[in-house]
Amino acid sequence: MSVKDVQAKAAQLEGKLGGKLFLGGNTPSAEDVKAFNDLLGADNGNIYRWVKTVASYSEAERKGWGAPVKVTAPALKPVAPAAAAPKEEKKAAAPAKAAPAPAADDDDVDLFGETTEEEQAALAAKKAKDADKKKEKKAVIAKSSILFDIKVWDETIDLEALAAKLKATEKPGLTWGQHKLVPVAFGVKKLQMLIVIEDDKVSGDDLEEMVMSYEDEVQSMDIVAWNKI
Repeated sequence: MSVKDVQAKAAQLEGKLGGKLFLGGNTPSAEDVKAFNDLLGADNGNIYRWVKTVASYSEAERKGWGAPVKVTAPALKPVAPAAAAPKEEKKAAAPAKAAPAPAADDDDVDLFGETTEEEQAALAAKKAKDADKKKEKKAVIAKSSILFDIKVWDETIDLEALAAKLKATEKPGLTWGQHKLVPVAFGVKKLQMLIVIEDDKVSGDDLEEMVMSYEDEVQSMDIVAWNKI
């Protein structure tokens, strides 16, 4: 697959993932596996590790990495000089011919002349067009996916009921995803939930305050993963 093919696939996938954690929304599916393997190939562990490592740096940090490392070629062994050729009678070098003078251009170009009215009008039109394009650009909404654990006071707490209560909570910029019950020990389980938030509308403090408001049931909450989308 050529570089252009990879770039085209990546651009198409970037558009499909706009505002979503997975291709189907907040839940992974076989469609995500196929797209992942189409782009990076199946079972390419070294590539996966490399992508994960490079992606952990910001765009600004990656731009400051500098030029690629050059591999120095091994030193060559000295070659014995060839036997000297029989001396020949030196010939006088012919005088170098003078380079022909460049032909004069019939149309003189004034590189430092004043800007004409037509050029000024074209420049003003370009500036106006660029300004319109900037206005038309849609503001990028920064989003994050958050995976967090909820521990309750004891095994008598109905975790499914608690998940339903939380998902019934509506807040601008908050989208509830899947949840599951994770065994801890001795039959005790914890509730693990996935959400997507708009960064400028929902903060970590907002999330904690919302979850911990169910104080009769919730003992504590912990952020497992917080990823920018």
